[in-house]
Amino acid sequence: MDNTDREIINILIENSRTSYKDIASKVGISDVAVNKRVKKLERDVINGFIPLVKQGAFNLDITCIVSIKCSPGDKQRIAEDIAGFSDVCEVYTTIGEHDIIAKIRTEDTSTLKKLVDGKISRIKGINEIRSSIVFNCFKEKVWLVI
Repeated sequence: MDNTDREIINILIENSRTSYKDIASKVGISDVAVNKRVKKLERDVINGFIPLVKQGAFNLDITCIVSIKCSPGDKQRIAEDIAGFSDVCEVYTTIGEHDIIAKIRTEDTSTLKKLVDGKISRIKGINEIRSSIVFNCFKEKVWLVI
């Protein structure tokens, strides 16, 4: 991957619907060359193009960060179990105070409680769960500019 590929990716990160013609004029190559590069990037680097939906558009008004401590050796299995719940947006295994961090979006606190208390807390090997409800999001990006 060269600097031109990085420029193309950064343009697509900002707006994945940018035309190849517009990308070509910004990076200084032909639109045919952009097409070939994007096809190669789609094979090797880009996982896909997704719409970024505004929070609240589907009444998912509650964002919660859940921090979990678990028994040694259970981290991978528990993270995979949590990742299987539809309201869970992101799951990370970590080193530090907690073993797993998950980001959850639900329509209300009742739905959040059902997920955390009724499903996540029942997963074998979880020793502690701490939940923090998000009041305001100041920055949220799917990907950083490279």
